[in-house]
Parts: sequence; C-alpha cells; structure tokens
Amino acid sequence: MALRALPREVDLLPHIAFVSKLLFAACAAAVLVLPATKAKPKTTATTAKQSVSRTQNRWLFFTSDMTDPKQVDQVIARFPAAQAAGYNGVVFSFDVAKEKAAELKSAARRYGLDIICTVMGGAHDRNYVEGIPVKDALYVVHGGTAIHQPDNPTQVQNGDFEATAGDKFLGWGWQDDVGVTTFADHDVVHGGKTSLRMESIAKNANGLCRIVQPIKLQPHRQYHISVWIKTEKLSPAVPEIKVLTNTPQNCVSWQTFHVDPTQDWKQVDLVFNSFDETAASLYLGFWGGKSGKIWWDDLKVEEIGLVNVLRRPGCPITVRGEDGMVYREGQDYEKIFDPQFHPWIPWRGASPTIKLTADSRIKNGGRLRVSYYHPISIYEDRISFCLSEPKIFDDWREDVKRANELLHPAGFFMSHDEIRCMNQCAQCRSMNMTAGQLLAWNVRKAAAIIREVRPDASIWVWNDMFDPQHNAVDHYYAVNGTLAGSWKGLDKDVGIVNWNGGLMGKNCKFFADLGLKQILSGYYDSDENGASQVVYMAPASRNGWTKPNPSPASPAPCTQPGRRNTTPCPPGPRKPGAPLGGNGHSLRSQCWVNLEQLLQAEDQ
Repeated sequence: MALRALPREVDLLPHIAFVSKLLFAACAAAVLVLPATKAKPKTTATTAKQSVSRTQNRWLFFTSDMTDPKQVDQVIARFPAAQAAGYNGVVFSFDVAKEKAAELKSAARRYGLDIICTVMGGAHDRNYVEGIPVKDALYVVHGGTAIHQPDNPTQVQNGDFEATAGDKFLGWGWQDDVGVTTFADHDVVHGGKTSLRMESIAKNANGLCRIVQPIKLQPHRQYHISVWIKTEKLSPAVPEIKVLTNTPQNCVSWQTFHVDPTQDWKQVDLVFNSFDETAASLYLGFWGGKSGKIWWDDLKVEEIGLVNVLRRPGCPITVRGEDGMVYREGQDYEKIFDPQFHPWIPWRGASPTIKLTADSRIKNGGRLRVSYYHPISIYEDRISFCLSEPKIFDDWREDVKRANELLHPAGFFMSHDEIRCMNQCAQCRSMNMTAGQLLAWNVRKAAAIIREVRPDASIWVWNDMFDPQHNAVDHYYAVNGTLAGSWKGLDKDVGIVNWNGGLMGKNCKFFADLGLKQILSGYYDSDENGASQVVYMAPASRNGWTKPNPSPASPAPCTQPGRRNTTPCPPGPRKPGAPLGGNGHSLRSQCWVNLEQLLQAEDQ
C-alpha cells in the first residue's frame, strides 16, 4: 500500500491569513493495495492521471473566519482553481455565516468539492477552558473586602538591575558572556540608572544569551511576571522568559510573548502556576539569538489571586477560615468573579477582591484561605478546553447539528489537536483516569455524537494527540499524567490526518496496524518574495517515506524532517479563475503535474 502527500499552501491575503492545507487520503489497506505479483506498467500520461486518482481525497484546508461573509466569499473564489488543480474537497469551520451557507454549499457542489466541517474546537462558554488548581491562597479582610496577600512573597534579587560590578549583575546566579553579549547599560533605562542590555548574541556559538537566578515558590499558587523591554533591530525577535524546574516536566511556565524588532519600552506580562513546586530557576534571554539589541528593566515576580478565575461546576471555589470554617457563597460573601475575565489575556492589572455580604460570618481582619482554578496560556495565546464537563458535549452536539442543517457535509473533522493542558480540573480528576484514558473517552464520545447526527458522514481527527511518536507521550506540557493509550479511543471508522512530516512517515505503520485509514498533510510551507512556494513531500509507504527521483522539471522533494522546501512552483499556464487571493498567488496546473511526476517516480 502506498500513502501519498499533497503540499500544504499558505496564502496571506491583505489583513486576512488564509492557511490552506492540501491534504489527501492515504487509504485503508483494503482500498489501495497494489498487487505485488503484477508487473508495473510503463508510465504514460494516462497512467499518470491514474496515479493521481489513487488518492481518494485531495483537500484544501481553510482556517478562515467563516462567520465573516467577506471571508466566505474569498473562500468560494478559490473553488474554480481548486477544481482545476484536481482537488475534490474543502475543509473549513462549521461556524459559517448563515446567510452565506446556501451559496457556499452550492458552489462546492458546482465545482465537485466535498465539504468537510471542522467541529469540536471548544465550548461556547469561556469558563469551560481547562483550569489549573490554586490551593489556599491567602485573603485578608479589611472593611468588608477580602484582599489577596502573598503569605510567602517571592523575592527576585536585583530585578531592577541596579546592582552591578562592571557588566556583572549581582544577585543573579548565572549570566552568559559577561561584557561580550550581556552588559550593564547606564544610558538606556526604563527606571533607575541601569538596565540589562543584550546584543551581538551570535558571538555565542550556540546563540545563547541568558541571565538566571533561583526563586522560591509556594506550591499551587498563581504568579505574575512583569518586565519592561526595549529593542533595536533585534533578529530574531524571540526573547523568552522561562521558569524551569528539576522535574520531568522541566517547566511551570509555557507562555511566550511578542516583541517587535524595534520598539520603545513596553511592559510584558506573563502568568503561570507553580503546580507543586517550591523552587525554580528564572531565565531571561535567548536560545538561538543572532543580532540587534534588547534591553530589560524593572523585573518583578509576584503571587496573585483569582485572576481569570473559572466559574463552572468542574472548577469549584472554596473559601475557609484558617480555623477550618468553610464559608458559603451568597451567604458570607458575594459571588466571586473576575470583572476583567478573559482567558486569552492572562493579566489585566489587578487581583480581584472578595466582597463580604452584610450578614457575613467573616469578621474584619479575618484570614481566609481561597482555593480556585484558572487557565494558563501556552505560547502566546493557546488555551485548552476541558475534556469532561457534560456541557462540552452538549455544545458539540449543537455544533454538529448546525453544520448538518446548513451544509450537510460529507465529513466532520474533530479538532483534537495539540491539547497542551489536560486532566487538571476537579471534574477531570474525578474521572480517575490517566490523561490518555481521558482523551480516549472524550474522542469516543465525540465520534458518537457525529454518528448520532449523521451516521453516513466520514469522521476524521488529527494524529498528534493519539500518536506515541508525536504528542501522545509522558510529560507533555501541562498535561497531568501520561497520554499513552489515547489511541484506544479511536474506532475503526475514524480517519487519521497525519501532519508530522518531520517523522518522514515513521508513524504511518502505527496507525495502519490499528486498522485506521490515514490522510497525510504537507505542512509548514510559505509564500515568500511574492512567489508561489510549495512544499513537496516524498510519497509514503506503510514502512515510512520513500524518496523518488524527481524529473528535472519538478521541484526536489523536501528531504529534511521538519523543514520546508521553498523551491518556487515552475511556470505554468493559469487556468481561468486561478488566482487565489489578493496577493496574486494561485494554484497552477503545473504544480499538479509535478505531483503526478512524484507518483510516477515511485511507480518506476
């Protein structure tokens, strides 16, 4: 059996990012078995077309905002070019502007394109994101209001960078390349008389430029990091702040932040949870820096409370006195909430307070211990939803029904992808499952919802969270417990969309042995310098990627795992309606011929 991959194309339209994955099916063993005893025919133009036809699904994947009628129009405008290039399906969100649904459905039918709707990307209520527990944060009552008070304040030594000995910053346990890439700057400052400047980072052979110090933490508490940053021609503009630990997880803070290559002083705010750690190492700097300058100043790390507190059944709040008395919401204190609640904005400037009721049993000066749950960001804005709250499944059922009524898609694509925070909230932990068992249970229920609504529709899901060679592993970000066994929740009718090109197909056999059909997706290409760029990935077999010898007219296959091939698509005639967007990029028939050539090479 041969598994084949189409390219993935990324078009950036003015103000709108269209990410288009070109996917195709690597079919189940019973479908595309080529007889081993039969001699391979000589390749001709006819057999080239037959080679392409062996791929059952050739999909164009959109991440457009389908609730925006203008973006729906832009998606529809691509359909003629997609048909001309040989595609037979389009994938996009179920959440389509209702007034455009009929037109979208009709256009897809006219151009011979199946519709596959992505569903189950989260809940309708933001409170249903996954929550990390905070235990016994201290609140002290003053005049009818309980205010957060750190009972074991974290101290950062020389966070204002004022204490120096030459270019060495006192109080910091480690500083890379003192006086070479790290400097005490007395001219450019945000506050005080000195800042930390990093520059010429390429002088370090490994691109490392960091300053580090140990910090003490209170277990299961919420923390805020703030620092002021200025840059000048910084490349790459990827500074990081990390809170690392000596545990298998190796980290308690996965949030990153954006800076411009050149910017004036701006404040950066990060929020993390200490989990069960009592100590960590605070890092500022670069892993892979090159050129330009960055200044750091006025760094603080502080414990905070009730920021983005979650209010749902599986994330209960408890308030008790230090004497053990448990107080009741509505009787002793008003409903607790964050008035600036926004899971995707980790810090809005202050810790919420707790307002006491008029007849509260809590006395002035009382010391309260408050336990609650809050979300965490992975990278700049990645938030995971809870996998076990019953309302999640109600929302998903509603979404599938809406998609079916508006579009009647040929298939549904479940969005179980890169779930980096899992099995943390009280509801999930009450299931008494490992993370892998919980995910298996969840995806099985999700697929059952689709079958309930549309028994005849195909069902697909990304590979990574069910792949032991990808993300179904131990110690995955903020996942509580092993993800091993998550694949046991995949029923035989669920197809896998395999996007890990870096493995060069080494994981294909795993899913084939489970009896699951697969789609391989080319991934992470780009349009650069105004040219249409395409990643070409070598065809795959059950035992891994094979490497054909491309003809001189075709681009070379991408042969470096995880890297993109930016060989421009060779000139070819434009078909009527071929432009894909405002930047003039198009799907061109010659690109499709190149795919045929790659398939021919394998047959030869």
